[in-house]
Amino acid sequence: MSVLTLEDRAVHTRTPSRQNRSRPNRARQAPVREAPVRQAPVRQARIAQPRSARQRVAQPDPNLRLTPRGRVAAFLASILVLAALVIGAGQMVEATSGGGAGEPVAVVVGAGDTLWGIAKEIAPDRDPRSVVQQIRSLNDLGTRSIVPGQSILVPVAG
Repeated sequence: MSVLTLEDRAVHTRTPSRQNRSRPNRARQAPVREAPVRQAPVRQARIAQPRSARQRVAQPDPNLRLTPRGRVAAFLASILVLAALVIGAGQMVEATSGGGAGEPVAVVVGAGDTLWGIAKEIAPDRDPRSVVQQIRSLNDLGTRSIVPGQSILVPVAG
């Protein structure tokens, strides 16, 4: 058995000095390439402008498309608007056309007669509602009803 002294131990446990440590050989390594530097695009500073100058005309979105269901809905909406215009124009023409061309004629109300029935008899081609309104205004009836034997004025169909 051998006995190690302190000096021997120091020799065995000693680490190599800094100078003796193995270093990688830098000459053998490939040169490091640096990535090309990209420059950000230069943006111009936004100059404060009056509000009216900043407003732009709205451009339609090219990604916005009308679905088949939307097309049907738009078509039906346009048909409804057109129908409302035609009906409204027809009512205006009827209201301005007036009643008969001549003097009103006196009629005696019979048993079971109504203003509606009288209106349909004297003007079968016109709307009975407008004729009833003319009879009411000619006789100053308002909301009162007619009675048998009463004489009323009716417009003459011309």
